[in-house]
Amino acid sequence: MAANSAAVPEDRRGPITGLPSGVDYTCIKRFFFELPPWMTTLAWMAAPTAEDPAWRGFAGKTFRTLDRLLRRREAALAQRPPDEVAEAHRTVTALRGQWIQQVLAELPRRTAGSLWIVTRLTRGPGPARTTRSVTHVEAWTLERTRLRLLERRTIAPAVKHWHGDRVDHFDLDAVHAALADVIRTHARDLLSRRCGTRWRSRRRPAGWPAVTRYAIPWLYDYLRPFYAVRGYRHGPKRPSAGHYPVKLRHDIRGVLRFERADLAARLTLAHVTAAIQYHLRTAQPNRPMGKQLCAELHGARRRETA
Repeated sequence: MAANSAAVPEDRRGPITGLPSGVDYTCIKRFFFELPPWMTTLAWMAAPTAEDPAWRGFAGKTFRTLDRLLRRREAALAQRPPDEVAEAHRTVTALRGQWIQQVLAELPRRTAGSLWIVTRLTRGPGPARTTRSVTHVEAWTLERTRLRLLERRTIAPAVKHWHGDRVDHFDLDAVHAALADVIRTHARDLLSRRCGTRWRSRRRPAGWPAVTRYAIPWLYDYLRPFYAVRGYRHGPKRPSAGHYPVKLRHDIRGVLRFERADLAARLTLAHVTAAIQYHLRTAQPNRPMGKQLCAELHGARRRETA
């Protein structure tokens, strides 16, 4: 062990040390990037009982309805002195950012006609010492195999002084306004969807589709080849391998609880078993599993960010 490293306490190692040899935990981490982030799921959980009507909109309103609520709030705040509405302004800014993030997460990817809405920071033209950075909000589409720019909006920064230096300051509300306008123009069909319906349901988080239809099936398909199980017979039928190794189910639950306690704090082995059983009734027998599944996930993310 290196001189400047310290041993990780046993109770803080998570499930990594208990997994079979050959499991690549970086692949598991990569998969969890595909799920909604913590802040989004926590917003969904708190929305039904929130006092703020715009926040409650995340409990099942359409993106269009929630957009109208936020636009009215933004317009009302703009008519009052900033120092009188500072706290309310921060709340609306955060809710607008969450709205943008959730809409963008609904965009289909990697197919012809797909839409990308992105922000980029670049340095404007001119000498390096006198030119400030600028933010671009862009909409792109995929036509056959080529990307085509649909729209670009450029936001110049203000210059502020910080510890004696001149730094760029971008108005977050201006960036949000540009993103929202581009979404309304190029992703109108998404606005009729309800917030988060692909990932959650009216059940407790442990029963949300994010867990039962995405996380558990993926973890099962990746981890299953690393577990040896005893065979058994279905009556007079030929022997077959067991599908539900006890350690595999424990490890799936352990990984989920460690990585996403917001979703899986109340996850039980019965939940894991039921999700695996449903998955196996509908899954293709020749689907990629184990290292092949990890390679496909890695390849898909590389193509998306290329």
